[in-house]
Amino acid sequence: MATILLVDDVELFLEVEKSFLEDSGHTVVTAKSGEEALSKLDRVEPDLALLDLYLPEIDGDEVCRRLRAGERWRRLPVIMVTAAGKQEEILKCLDAGCDDYLTKPVNKKDLLEKVDRLLGAVRGRTASRTPVSLQVQIRGNNRSLGGYAQDISKNGIYVKSRTTLKPGTAVELQLGLPGGRQLPLLGKVKRVQKGAEPGLGIYFIHPEPEGLRALQELAEKAHEGDASAVQPAEGEDLREQNIRLLQRIGEMEEENREFADQIVRAEQVNNTLTNLYIAASKLHSVLDRGRVVDIVKEVVINLVGAEKFALLELNKNSGELRCQATEGFEDEEFPSLAPGEGVFGKVLSGGESFFAQGAVPEGSDDPRNPLAAIPLKIKGETLGVLAIYRLFVQKERFEEVDFQLFSMLAGHAATALFTATLYEASERKAETYRGVMDLLLR
Repeated sequence: MATILLVDDVELFLEVEKSFLEDSGHTVVTAKSGEEALSKLDRVEPDLALLDLYLPEIDGDEVCRRLRAGERWRRLPVIMVTAAGKQEEILKCLDAGCDDYLTKPVNKKDLLEKVDRLLGAVRGRTASRTPVSLQVQIRGNNRSLGGYAQDISKNGIYVKSRTTLKPGTAVELQLGLPGGRQLPLLGKVKRVQKGAEPGLGIYFIHPEPEGLRALQELAEKAHEGDASAVQPAEGEDLREQNIRLLQRIGEMEEENREFADQIVRAEQVNNTLTNLYIAASKLHSVLDRGRVVDIVKEVVINLVGAEKFALLELNKNSGELRCQATEGFEDEEFPSLAPGEGVFGKVLSGGESFFAQGAVPEGSDDPRNPLAAIPLKIKGETLGVLAIYRLFVQKERFEEVDFQLFSMLAGHAATALFTATLYEASERKAETYRGVMDLLLR
């Protein structure tokens, strides 16, 4: 198998990605900064690099540029990884010369599929292509060209065009959908066909959830159109047979979709359990309260996919929720909260988590109205609340697997915080005792 250089400054995320890759038989060498990654290249001789966008000393996009600038590592496959998933960040990575892109929380299936593709292990298409005829506008290398999509899948598109771009060129596409809608997509040119019918094979780079849904709906509609175009055979018996066959084909396709959905859900659960095991190991390996809080933040950012959140502690004397740590808020922005009758009041009185239903792309900037509130409990006693206010752009809603992850994570976080608090209190008492003994013995 391959040797992969994995670069990220978050130790928790290094362990998660490393476990995914090693389970597939790859050898993984890690680095925690851009400088360290560059210094290890000649010794490690990796077959592929996974780079976080934001790193100490040198950011991942600059590391990628340096790789592309030198002859030795110019063709090294590079996958960039970051948390936010905003289009400007994706373009920043593509401009640096990366081959593909992932956002946190990383899905194991997506990661391994992209790694295999870049290592050449994927010889055929991983998603079926559907014939279409749609207008496409393409921008790349400061050039614009037009053409017509000949076939499409959730992973890529083939565009017939007499004007072409070089393989490896990062491109922005505007795909004209039925009804006049325009679907923006990002991709890289994978192959160029010349001759009588020239064109471009383009591989999509991490479509957003809305884009993926649009691509899947487009493929399904085109497929249904093909099926309805089948002409009944002459004769009543053959016509009835055709109708029954088409019905059975539809039933089998529905069964296949349901089976595929079950596999996806099982993989999500497995990913969640793997991530939780690693997170729990980290949480219970330290007794410093500040470090426990930092690990909780790392988990929520990298494994849950939250951009804005707060860790709140319940003050037993005042009954207020007091902020212990935030991400996405300024410290002075977050007040102490009297639970009252709102979301926090219900969570504290009932002991059950709260989750906003449906899509939540905008998030919330009001400390009193989170998208999710998860109680941190030990033996039925609530110690605090984890409040989520905004998800990353690539994660537009809470999934069923998130409910399980939050529930189990909250238990581990509460235990780790409680243990760290007891340890610090005992250390303070021990220090006081040692001081008293020193005075008595002088």
